[in-house]
Amino acid sequence: MSHPHLQVNANGEPFLALETNPDIIITPPRLSDIPTLPDLLNDPGVYIWLSLFPQQTTIDTDGHLCDAQDRFSIETQTVASVDHSVSWVPPLVEESKRLLQQLEEDPLGLFGGCPLRYIRKVNQDGSDVLIGDIGIQRCTTMELVAGPKVDQDAAKALQTLNNERKVGDPEILWSVGYFLVPAYAGRGIMSSAFKAVLEKWAIPRMGVRRMLASAYRDNIGSQNVLKKNGFVFREIFEKHIEARNQLHDVCVFDWRLEE
Repeated sequence: MSHPHLQVNANGEPFLALETNPDIIITPPRLSDIPTLPDLLNDPGVYIWLSLFPQQTTIDTDGHLCDAQDRFSIETQTVASVDHSVSWVPPLVEESKRLLQQLEEDPLGLFGGCPLRYIRKVNQDGSDVLIGDIGIQRCTTMELVAGPKVDQDAAKALQTLNNERKVGDPEILWSVGYFLVPAYAGRGIMSSAFKAVLEKWAIPRMGVRRMLASAYRDNIGSQNVLKKNGFVFREIFEKHIEARNQLHDVCVFDWRLEE
């Protein structure tokens, strides 16, 4: 594999190993993740911080309607389903394959993304378990950029300009999204995973120089991940995101590579 930080497992799959957690690795997505991913996203400790799903009405054991916050104590329908995984995972798998093929053909080139994003716990027998995800992509929340507030049309114009910048352009504004199942929280895993992707791939292979990230005001854990990786808190956008019929305050952070 033509990259100094990538290792290859017995199946020929590349991965990044975490220096602080040697039993945690970051690999490409796999089609075999399709049935596993919904269980991770349906964990209340993950779901509560996600805005990709609308308000979910569920039915308790007595047939009464309730909302997703009651999922701790009742049997409910799922929020994320295999149908979601079928729509998400295969495109990620194909994009990862494309980037890895590009790496073989142009080992010194710059890339528009990272082929590795799924976080896994390696067991003693060599098998592994999917426990999280971290993805760096071009920013899609340009209304959060620093400076004078922009309206929807201006934000779209900024996003179009950002998307049109060529790979490697230092002015591209990037963002990050991540989650980790609660059973592995509090061990520094996500902070280390972000550090590994940022320092071992995004900066040297994608030319990432500027990033914008946000987290719900109450999501202290996510904010700490950003701070540990050099992000600087800028401001709070009050009632900025609507998720599950609630308006959420968003804390915005900026990062720029110090050279």
